[in-house]
Amino acid sequence: MLAWAQLTHQRVKLVVATAGVVVAVMLMLVQLGIREGAMDNSVAIARRITADLVLVSPRTKTIFASATFPRSLLYRLGAISGVQSTGEMYMAQGRFRNPWDKLEFPVSIYGIDPREPMMELPGLEPYAAELQLQDRMLFDGLSRKNYGPVLGFLQREGQLDVEINLRKMRIIGAINVGISINTDGNLYMAPANFLRLFPDRRPGSVDIGLIRLKPDADPEQVRQALKPLVNNEARVLTKDELVQMEIAFIRENAPIDFIFGMGAAVGFFVGFVVVYQILYTEVTNHLPQYATLKAMGFSDRYLLRVVFSQAMMLSLLGYFPGFFMAIGL
Repeated sequence: MLAWAQLTHQRVKLVVATAGVVVAVMLMLVQLGIREGAMDNSVAIARRITADLVLVSPRTKTIFASATFPRSLLYRLGAISGVQSTGEMYMAQGRFRNPWDKLEFPVSIYGIDPREPMMELPGLEPYAAELQLQDRMLFDGLSRKNYGPVLGFLQREGQLDVEINLRKMRIIGAINVGISINTDGNLYMAPANFLRLFPDRRPGSVDIGLIRLKPDADPEQVRQALKPLVNNEARVLTKDELVQMEIAFIRENAPIDFIFGMGAAVGFFVGFVVVYQILYTEVTNHLPQYATLKAMGFSDRYLLRVVFSQAMMLSLLGYFPGFFMAIGL
């Protein structure tokens, strides 16, 4: 094949060109992978919710800065046919005082019923009863190290007294849930302890309402039945809609898409320039041969097909190594 013969005529040049395409492909895929990873990380909490339906305020754009709605609304909805149980969830940012160096760091705090959390929190169940006691909480074992050697202390002593928002609290254990780009660490506690920690919150208000349906209930039918009852006080969402709400907020307000999209565009441009330069050099160096082919009766379309075949070969030669190298990273 003429296109392949021209490319392999100078093998060193072919290797260099392929390496350029490999780098470009790897750069694009790594940037896109980081973007998707950051996006998944940002919606990790929303994905962990196991409730069938979720209530949020109409003013809520993201659960990390959610507006509130009346708790009494949840009590009313609990009597609707098809609803098995309802729960409340609170979220806020607090200040964690490192008991070793006395420095304060921001931490995400979640108030959720440990008896029926309606949220995927592995390892929570053994602590459910003790979390009902005053000023008790759990530490996220995957939090960053700036909070101090909390895990090591818990393994030795079983509990740790700390200050959260200048209030004495006791960590009774750790569960591994994971942090996000929004925070360096997490704390989990019962709603009553959460409200003690944030006394300035409006009484009787809830950040997120969680609704579990009966096994034979149709989620869409129940949802339609709930809408007239909530009026303008709240929105009824499915879990998927909640996740999509979080993704939409991040795309509109965080630079994740722009930064990593720009990185992918730079990678594409690098690959484009490399392939263009190689093809330009190939065509320039083989102009006499192309002239001979024209004289022999070959059409312009045939010569264009040769050049495009070279471009495709270079792309394929660079894509697969770049793809597997990006996976390796």
